[in-house]
Amino acid sequence: MVELLKSDRMKLDILKILADGKVYSFYHLSKLLKTNYTSVKKNCFFLELLGLVEIVKIEKEESASGIPSYKVRITKAGLELLDKAKAVFSEENLV
Repeated sequence: MVELLKSDRMKLDILKILADGKVYSFYHLSKLLKTNYTSVKKNCFFLELLGLVEIVKIEKEESASGIPSYKVRITKAGLELLDKAKAVFSEENLV
């Protein structure tokens, strides 16, 4: 069995959370994953480079709080990869 790196596990965990089809902020993902905002942000931008997630920046002018934010959603390719990963790795390795 292939052992996953911690950073790879986080990317899969992000995809698992996003698999419900909802839109999440980096902040909300960091709270759900119990990790820091910067780690989530960097991993999400990497997933976006691979076409597995879509990130939309909400400019400060559009934001009710006046603070720019990001919204993340899984793509069809992300859902397909997650299904493949579940077939390869046991569910406990995809915590």
